[in-house]
Amino acid sequence: MPQNNMPRGSRAASEKFLTGEEIRAWRISRDLTHAKLGDWLGLTPQAVSKYEERGATKAIALALAALDRGLKPWRATKEDFRAVEQHARMKALRKGEPNAKR
Repeated sequence: MPQNNMPRGSRAASEKFLTGEEIRAWRISRDLTHAKLGDWLGLTPQAVSKYEERGATKAIALALAALDRGLKPWRATKEDFRAVEQHARMKALRKGEPNAKR
């Protein structure tokens, strides 16, 4: 079992899933700049550079895999928020809450 050298009471560091060298190789092989990859990941170019120095967790690896498969960055739309509101109203109606609007 790996030894945890983190001081008690502090948050444990996430285990690195990719090395910095692997991230750099991924970026360069796809002809991306720090800025372009940062735009896609919602990060600054400096943050991308930091990941290339220190490595990255599984969350960043999953984001890179999504980009590789052609998934575009997602942002919530007004339609998405309306769907959430409608879902909440339907849930309230099923529970029989009196203030649920139709």
